[in-house]
Amino acid sequence: MEGVKVLVATPNYMNQFEATVHVNHMECSSVWTKLGIDFNWTIIGRSFVHFARTQMCQVAVEGEFTHILWLDDDAVIDPEILPKFLAHDKDVMIAPYAMRKMPHDIGVLKSTTDYHDHSNYRNLNVDDMDKGLMEVDGGGTHCMLVKVETLLRIGDTTGEQEVPIELEQEINLLGDRGAMLAKQILGEGRQGSMSFYEEDEIGIPYFVMPKVGTEDMYWCYRAKRKGIEIWCDTDVFAGHMGFTPMVTKQWRIHAENSVGEEVHPGKVLSIIPGSTDNRKPQINLGQTANLI
Repeated sequence: MEGVKVLVATPNYMNQFEATVHVNHMECSSVWTKLGIDFNWTIIGRSFVHFARTQMCQVAVEGEFTHILWLDDDAVIDPEILPKFLAHDKDVMIAPYAMRKMPHDIGVLKSTTDYHDHSNYRNLNVDDMDKGLMEVDGGGTHCMLVKVETLLRIGDTTGEQEVPIELEQEINLLGDRGAMLAKQILGEGRQGSMSFYEEDEIGIPYFVMPKVGTEDMYWCYRAKRKGIEIWCDTDVFAGHMGFTPMVTKQWRIHAENSVGEEVHPGKVLSIIPGSTDNRKPQINLGQTANLI
């Protein structure tokens, strides 16, 4: 593919791979090579995931790559996903995937109101699948293609991104580290109009681990604030090595249909959904066993 140079980026904290994943990634390499895709597969082991992702963004920019394909060390994909995502030509493309834990929510989120209102985010579900391209508000980097150009793109400052000058002056009195942490919590303050690259240059990394949530969802929120569009291809699905041998789309359908189903006499194992607030365990003492 002319003009395409992909950094396939895989953080690997445990410094090891499941055999299923290893074989799948070898197959991906073979198919992409036959298709003429110029790519470099980089694995960073023994590093916290947000550090590894930041390092890989730096490599992508400095190495003049056109795209980053985030492919986690527990992801199993159809090799055709990469050429398909490249053909879509979007800022960010996400493959839906199921989370490891029951009921295996799909790790792609869309707000029912405005992307600033995190309380109205909902996970995509099985009914959303096989509907083509869908613009979303965030998702996991399990299998995600990002144009490197977006890391250099200047954001479009809005009212939500601005911090009163008085507060910014107080933040600057905290010292370099204190100011950096405050800006991370507040969403970078006046740096809302800066690119990810510029933020990294002043000490705000490409990826930050928030106190609540995950580094990839927080990156998506920061990206949305910079005017970067995030899309999901609901016609594909990335497998996820989980507590079941591998979490597939079919298993997610099974999980979605199983949650809350009527318990039949003699059933010794069932799936109990948690509360709608924070999924606190709810035990049914009338059953022989519960899976929370």
